[in-house]
Amino acid sequence: MNVELLRCVYFSPTGTTGAIVKAIAPGLGSLRTTMVNRTRKAARDGETRAFRNEVVILASPVYYGRLPETVARYYSTLSAENTPALIVVVYGNRAYDDALRELYDIATARGFIPVAGAAFIGEHSYSSADQPIAAGRPDGEDLMKARKFGALVRKKLDGLDSLKAMERLVVPGNVPYREPDGLYQVKKLRQTAAFTPETDASLCTRCDLCAQVCPTAALDPDNLAKTNKEECILCFQCVKVCPVGVRRMEDMSSSPVVKRIYETCRERKEPEYYL
Repeated sequence: MNVELLRCVYFSPTGTTGAIVKAIAPGLGSLRTTMVNRTRKAARDGETRAFRNEVVILASPVYYGRLPETVARYYSTLSAENTPALIVVVYGNRAYDDALRELYDIATARGFIPVAGAAFIGEHSYSSADQPIAAGRPDGEDLMKARKFGALVRKKLDGLDSLKAMERLVVPGNVPYREPDGLYQVKKLRQTAAFTPETDASLCTRCDLCAQVCPTAALDPDNLAKTNKEECILCFQCVKVCPVGVRRMEDMSSSPVVKRIYETCRERKEPEYYL
């Protein structure tokens, strides 16, 4: 199968999904490559994009075993014709549960033809210096495996006479999707509390980095101590970029959820491919 153009569409608040996508792309060979970073809300709003006769990578982080709702909504606006797709999820060393299947279903419904899938590991959003969870990942080994995955997909594409001749891709996941306990707990907590990162306004230097990196525009630029709990997806990038450490999640280190993830996710997990 002859392909010349690769488009990499991804959502990556903390940069881990973007790093994986950028490692996969060279493995696909000398294709003309375009990176389509749709992390920022302004880049997603009002966009309708159609793909035809090109290879597309669709990539997303995993939150609580599912795609972030904002990503699922955006990918559901895309459309494709005669377009092979690599579907990729990146999770924090716990589990990716139904996320890859969810991405497969959205891609198929929008006209993409999934030819390969993969699940890679990135540093968990809850990771901290005191309780590191997959800290530093994707690391060099992960990126090498991502490039290898790209090469395997290219070999598969080169061996196809047409997409119609390809066997249907099978990826793991439940249908209907299960709502994970962690996501249920967050939704329950938010019925009575904000449960979002907070800014100590008295110490804030007004650099505005937290508002700039927020993928859902959940922070009020005029009042950084205010966070829209309905929009916040708990990626914690705002916490990670705060140069003076005044953006934080109170009592997060003592949270039983974080402690459980830290204790049960120490064993290194490796990427998984579906071809």
